[in-house]
Amino acid sequence: MKLPRLLLAFVMSAAVALAAAACSKSTTAPSASSASSCTVTLGTVTTDVSAAGTTGTIPVTAASACSWTAVSSASFLTISSGASGTGNGSVAYSIAANTGTARSASISINGSVVNFTQAAATVQAPTGCAVTLSTTSVKINSGGGTANVGVTAASNCGWAATSNSSFLTVQATATGNGTVVITAAANNGPARTGTVTIGGQTVTVTQDAGVFAAFNLFDPGQTTGATNVCQFRSSGAANTCTLRSTSFSSGTNPIVTYAWTVQYTYATVKVINATASTPDLSFSDTCGIANGGTTDEGALNPLDVTLTVTDSKGNTATAKSGAGNQPNLFVQLFNCGK
Repeated sequence: MKLPRLLLAFVMSAAVALAAAACSKSTTAPSASSASSCTVTLGTVTTDVSAAGTTGTIPVTAASACSWTAVSSASFLTISSGASGTGNGSVAYSIAANTGTARSASISINGSVVNFTQAAATVQAPTGCAVTLSTTSVKINSGGGTANVGVTAASNCGWAATSNSSFLTVQATATGNGTVVITAAANNGPARTGTVTIGGQTVTVTQDAGVFAAFNLFDPGQTTGATNVCQFRSSGAANTCTLRSTSFSSGTNPIVTYAWTVQYTYATVKVINATASTPDLSFSDTCGIANGGTTDEGALNPLDVTLTVTDSKGNTATAKSGAGNQPNLFVQLFNCGK
């Protein structure tokens, strides 16, 4: 009788030990949900780099138990240190010099991505390859715009154009003859100068101080301040309203010309074109024109105004009613005596 009892006790002890071991293993394995919650926050880095290449560091912020790995998407973008870590840390990277066209690559750290863009290489004209430019000095209106530079070169002579100034945009790579279009952003400050390089030669771009166009509408018959409605309501005399320029230059070049175009409908379409050296333009009309659309309450019709100003160096700027900071304007047509 003792032997069967001892055998039963041994079997029960073994079963308890196996169950305990299984329970211990199940509690040490991480769950899928805890692994997926291991996120990182990346610090700010400069992502637009020059063709010369650069190095840098990406700060990584993570929970103390969070493991992370950094992976590059291209061979020219290498991770020099910090390819993996736990908790807070950093990833050092190196971007090789670019000898070709513009390119991009990224570094991914636990799903968070930093995208880098590298400028194209600046190509100098090769030895014995003569590049001739139509000009090495251009001027662009203060309001922004473009200038063309012609390039003359042998059919097997390759060249490139790059900008050296933040307000200038140019991108061209060609072989033989061609044209480079230089684009300048609008100038909101004093006169400035920038350069571009075309086939190893420098082109200087000048831009005068900014010119700004704006205007107000005044109707002395109803208010002393600016308004957006010109009323035609008094009987026995024409009603006169005035458009007054508030344009200015941010430099020393004065505004010398004010060109106005005014249009509204009152029985017929009425158009006023005027150019002067003074900033004001007055226009008049009367109340109650037959079949003109007038009412006792005053019918509102759009008043379209465009002002173009020109400074002493030929820079221009334009303002239009209902566009930008200019409000919509109206003429209000009354029956006489109302």
